[in-house]
Amino acid sequence: MPLEKGGRADKKGNQYEINCIIYEILKILDEINYSIIIEALGEDEIGTDILVTTFEGIKEHQQCKARNASKKSWEISDLRARNILNAWKTQLNRDDDRNVALVSPMECSFLVDLNNRAHNTSGKAEDFYAIQIMKSSKEFQSFYKDFCAEMGLNFEKHEDILKSIDYLRRINYKSISEYTIRELINQSIQFLFMSEKNIVYNALVSLVVTKDIWGKEITQSMLYDYFKNQKIELRLRDNDDRIVPRVSEINQEYRETFKPLHEGLIERKEFDRCIELIENEKSFIICGSAGYGKSGCTEAILNYCERKRMPYISIKLDRRIPKENCERWGQELGLPSSVAYALHCISKNERAIIVLDQLDALRWTQANSSEAISVCMELIRQVKYLNREREKKIIMVFVCRTYDFENDNSINSLFKKEEAEDSDWEVVNIEYFDENTVKRIIGEEYNNLSFKLKMLLRIPSNIYIWQHLDKEEAYSDCLTTSHLIEKWFHQICRKSITEGLQEKSVIETTSGIVDKLDKIGRLYVPQNILNLGEAGIEYLISSEMIVNQKNKIGFAHQSILDYFISKRMMERYFEDENIENIIGEKRKQNPGRRYQVQMFLQNILEYDSVDFIKAGEAMLLSDNIRYYVKFVFYEILGQITEPDEDIIQFVVGNCENEVYGKYLLNNVIYSKKQYIAILRNQGILDRWYQDIDRKENVFNLLLSLSPDLSVEDIMFIKKYILKSEEDDKKFIRCFWRGTTEESEEMFDLRMLLYERYPELAQELFINVKSVMEQCKMRAIKLISFWMKHKIKSQGKYVYHYEEELFDADHSFLVENSESVLMELLPYIPESNSIEIKYNEWSGGYWHKRGIERACVELVKKANAALISKSPEKFWKYYEPYMGKGYFVFNEIILQGLSYLPSDYSDQIIRYIGNDLDKNIFDYTSGAVDKLELVKNVLRVHGKQCGREQLYWLENVIYNYISPRAVEWYQRRVEWNKSKRSKRVYWSFWGDLQYDLLSCLPEERISKQSKDLLQVLSRKFYKVQSRYYNKNGHSGWVKSPVSGKNIGKKQWLQIITNSKIKNRNGFNSIEVKGGFIESSLEMYADDFRTAVRQKPQEMLELVLEYKDKVLSAFIDSLFSGVELSDSLKEVELKMIEEMFHTFPCDLKSHRAFYFCEIIEKINSVAWSEETLNQLKIIALKHENPMLDKPNVTSPDDEEMKSCYMLSSNVLNCVRGQAARAMGNLLWEDKNLFTEFREVIEKLAFDENPVVRYATLYTLWPSYNIEREWAEERIIKIYESDIRIASFHDSKNMFFRLYPRYKERVLKIIEKCFYDSDKELIEVGGHAVCEFHLQHKKFDNIISHVERLNEEQMKAILDMAILYLDIGDYRELAKAIILRFINSSMDLEFPLAHIFNKEYIKLEDDKKFLQEIMGSRVSKKIVWSFTHYLEENALSIVDYADIIIKLCENILWMETEELRNQWGIEDEISKLIISLYDETANSGKEADREIAEKCLELWDIMFERQLGSVREISRKLMER
Repeated sequence: MPLEKGGRADKKGNQYEINCIIYEILKILDEINYSIIIEALGEDEIGTDILVTTFEGIKEHQQCKARNASKKSWEISDLRARNILNAWKTQLNRDDDRNVALVSPMECSFLVDLNNRAHNTSGKAEDFYAIQIMKSSKEFQSFYKDFCAEMGLNFEKHEDILKSIDYLRRINYKSISEYTIRELINQSIQFLFMSEKNIVYNALVSLVVTKDIWGKEITQSMLYDYFKNQKIELRLRDNDDRIVPRVSEINQEYRETFKPLHEGLIERKEFDRCIELIENEKSFIICGSAGYGKSGCTEAILNYCERKRMPYISIKLDRRIPKENCERWGQELGLPSSVAYALHCISKNERAIIVLDQLDALRWTQANSSEAISVCMELIRQVKYLNREREKKIIMVFVCRTYDFENDNSINSLFKKEEAEDSDWEVVNIEYFDENTVKRIIGEEYNNLSFKLKMLLRIPSNIYIWQHLDKEEAYSDCLTTSHLIEKWFHQICRKSITEGLQEKSVIETTSGIVDKLDKIGRLYVPQNILNLGEAGIEYLISSEMIVNQKNKIGFAHQSILDYFISKRMMERYFEDENIENIIGEKRKQNPGRRYQVQMFLQNILEYDSVDFIKAGEAMLLSDNIRYYVKFVFYEILGQITEPDEDIIQFVVGNCENEVYGKYLLNNVIYSKKQYIAILRNQGILDRWYQDIDRKENVFNLLLSLSPDLSVEDIMFIKKYILKSEEDDKKFIRCFWRGTTEESEEMFDLRMLLYERYPELAQELFINVKSVMEQCKMRAIKLISFWMKHKIKSQGKYVYHYEEELFDADHSFLVENSESVLMELLPYIPESNSIEIKYNEWSGGYWHKRGIERACVELVKKANAALISKSPEKFWKYYEPYMGKGYFVFNEIILQGLSYLPSDYSDQIIRYIGNDLDKNIFDYTSGAVDKLELVKNVLRVHGKQCGREQLYWLENVIYNYISPRAVEWYQRRVEWNKSKRSKRVYWSFWGDLQYDLLSCLPEERISKQSKDLLQVLSRKFYKVQSRYYNKNGHSGWVKSPVSGKNIGKKQWLQIITNSKIKNRNGFNSIEVKGGFIESSLEMYADDFRTAVRQKPQEMLELVLEYKDKVLSAFIDSLFSGVELSDSLKEVELKMIEEMFHTFPCDLKSHRAFYFCEIIEKINSVAWSEETLNQLKIIALKHENPMLDKPNVTSPDDEEMKSCYMLSSNVLNCVRGQAARAMGNLLWEDKNLFTEFREVIEKLAFDENPVVRYATLYTLWPSYNIEREWAEERIIKIYESDIRIASFHDSKNMFFRLYPRYKERVLKIIEKCFYDSDKELIEVGGHAVCEFHLQHKKFDNIISHVERLNEEQMKAILDMAILYLDIGDYRELAKAIILRFINSSMDLEFPLAHIFNKEYIKLEDDKKFLQEIMGSRVSKKIVWSFTHYLEENALSIVDYADIIIKLCENILWMETEELRNQWGIEDEISKLIISLYDETANSGKEADREIAEKCLELWDIMFERQLGSVREISRKLMER
């Protein structure tokens, strides 16, 4: 039977739609859907590919669209064009239990957003429209309004807005990629079926494509029958009675391992955070160091689950190691399927939790850690899949030690964003107990404990030990975990007699367990191989020192085992056993052993320092003990705060030892006050200072203590400074930091050195803010110093922080005001020179505000503080500067006068009136009014002075005539004579009188003053005073209508107002923040903005009144239309009418906007008249002019560079015309005949800018008339090599090559050997590609030593891209290997090799080894490390490469390593990661790798490289 026309026939070939159908079918089996119909009939058919019915009776009409033509998203116009909106309207109007959906891989962000807002709105029409719609972007508003129009709704009507909300709530947009839907199908099949995945999928495809199910209702029973006939087996589903009992057993097994404190579970803030995350349905990772209480956290989570009756499953991954896949692992656990699916079956309608503990233990599993991680990753994906359809989610909780979480690549791979999609994993960090918690647990006894013991007990595992101790004994001598364990064990032994056991029996049992665990290198041992007495084991279990889990015996915490092993080592030491035998052979000297050696040495030190030194020396001299184990001795030695005489003698006697003196210096003495003091006191530092080979040690040791230098250290430095500039510059390094922390003696020494070398004060890093916050007097002294030596480098910071941190009533200023004045007043300029008004001393210029203004502001604040305490002293300080007319002092004095009490009012009034010209004007504060400061003084003291003094001042003011009055009058007369504009009436008297007399109290001034004020007020009421600062002000400039939503009528009045035309830009009024300017330019700017917002409306307005609109507004019209976001919505006929009504001339910039509009609207049929305008502009417009570029830079004023040439192309009119023509040709090749002649002329234009722009037209022409275009393109390249920098030239070279071989090769070579970097890059890329594809340029590739750095980088960049192209991979690798040992800086291109697309491990091992054995850099190593973190499931796969890299770096010269600062840290992480994955493997090859890692680690310790010690410490903390 032939297929029906249309929908059904199309379905057969549409894989995406088939998968959508399959997914909905699977949801029937999962009891999410009740049924579906494919291609429903009748009214249901309208706009419906799949009709879904839920168990609640809701019907959803789904359309599935894999594509939207060539677009990457859906717009409202697409929904309209595909008749989707009309179909939705039809279905939604049928009844309220009907929804619609569009399923597509592409985005439709506005529709999704509208749907969310409709669901979240209050349901009130006015709220939805006003808040959800109108407060959004213009584009969003437009989308909503268009949606309403398409659905037949009027968004201005209340009832229609409510209807739109109802529609939107019932419209679903489901953005599901093709990959995602296939992954969802796979996960669903795994969950629902026992049969193999591909068999089930093929059966589902067959059901959809070949069976007669179209138009029929597909239900669960029908599907069960189908799969039964296909012999496909479904899983047992809900209420599977195998699941709940087994989950309970697994949980019981997990909870048995938790050993609570006596008080039970201690409440911690971290518990609350976990519960909060669970309630918010966020998965998370619990992190913490060993013994910090991670298990307590999981116990709290499980208790919460029990209280809430929430299903959960908790598993320790070290006991139940994930294997093969989720299905197989679930079965091993006794579940019918995966952990996730099993939990889903028993928790359909409630929240559920999966806890996976001991994630870090997967690093130590036997050679299958990558497999275990893969299973965990699969489990995360399964939970993500199940959560898509679950109303209440499954939450995953991983538990991991902090070090492993932060440093293990495979563990990190689980929690990458792509694995968690839109929901990042949260991290809950478990810290040690806070002090209050410990105090609450310990009780009253806490206050009697030593500080060190209090700190020790903040670790929960130590609290566990403490609670087993007899409280009658004293523990003040317990400083370490070992001490606590020792006390506990002694008490256990002592009490054994009461249980009928001999103490000896307990010790022997414990030793037997320790020996066996040490021998097998595990934490647990099967009880049946111990061959120890039952009674001893049972007693130790009852004492809670050891635990029995599933007949495996181990200690309650690993620290207890470590203690016993180190104790056994100590016993063997005192039995005179060889130190090498005690520590064990090299292959056993792993991180765990290192920690035990540390405890062993600490125990010996506590016993006797002589034995400690003896054991340490034996270790240092042994060839069979690894360096990183030897370094434990140095580390413990360095931690001794009060060395005894034996330790002192050892350090002093060996600090110059040739074998290990440098290690003592770097690891014991460096940064340790106690040891440096010993060397100083014994004269060793003095001796080294005189020794040219050892002098640097002295500087480094002192620097290591900075800023915490003692008085004796400072005296030592003082003894040698100011004698040699070279040495002084090294001593000064001690002052690079710590300006706030250093002692007064050290600060004084700093200032002494600054006095000799003032330039150092500006180059050293001084944290200005922290100094001003914490050490204010030091800040004042530094400012004084900078002022004295005219150092400005810190100025802007000083000004900023002074303003922020100092208040006039600040206690520091109140207490130290005189000190501040004595420090800073000497630097205030005693000058009335005009320069002062405009230089750094003036506050009128923000960009100049620096140290000088900070000095003035501090002085003013100090004055206020001084006056508050001792006002009489103010006059004493400033009398020498009064009446002199010094500009800055006037500002300072006038501000101070306003703070003085009334006792000084008469004196102040007399001072002001003595000489108005010298005493009252403020030229430097930056105030708007030069008289503002004196006005403040008069307002205060005019009320308080005597009447006689007030009357006297009134007369002085009344009779004042400025010395410049005659000059002002003459300028007014001359201006009015010139008749340059309307007459002006600039005042020359009265301003000052009006300003000052107005500030005096009206009730106290004379009648004469009152009468004068009445006259002057009429004159100056609306006129600015002459003393108002007109210069130096800045801010925005706007027209009077700027920012106002004015209508068409008002705009018409403006754009046709010919009076505006002659106004200039100075007709402005200053307002707060800027100026209002009624100029043509400002109005035109605002009209452009109005056109951008409403292009259609403004176009209609201008065209209607076209004869009256001023020319400037026509230009704004063109630019506004071009810039509008709504350009494509403007009617084409209106744009054409604008073009024809206001044609472009060949000089103005209007033509540029004309061309840009055409470029943006390139898919329409422009009229012949418009196209003719475009052609004329392209050929004849005067812009650009030859030899007069539009765009230049200080470095390239003559447009010599490629960059400047292309910038001019983008910024000239003819260039824009060419681009517009090119865009039109891409859309419509029929226009080629229209443009051909124009392009021909442009291609041979004398201006290189125009020729360059012609390429925008020749590229589409290449697809139309190839040979014609090729000939012109190659001639343009040959006319000016710079044009070869055009963005796609490299690809064009390949297109031109078949016809113009030699000419193309010559152009490429010319580019390659040019001096312009852009051309070198184009040439280098082409050289590489032509070598790879055509075997050309062998002379270049074979002689890399002749190339410069830019040429090498260009070739390498392209060669690396070819690593992704199979046919050329080997050739590309060969090219890369030619460059790897170059002395040039090629680290950036080489680092790009480590992109996952470029590396194929199975093919590239040798290649990578060669790279790693070459001249590597930090960037390359970092990129490789990052590549491993992102892509390597098992770092062991890269072992050979890592080892080669590490060996290469570790044997670099010291100087070269210094230049690659930080590279050692990267490789130390690699070594440790590799060791982690191989250390416990049963494979011989892996054990050899682990051994090699230890050797490399050893070399790092021996050479003292990087932070290997810190990383080792963190590793051991596990």
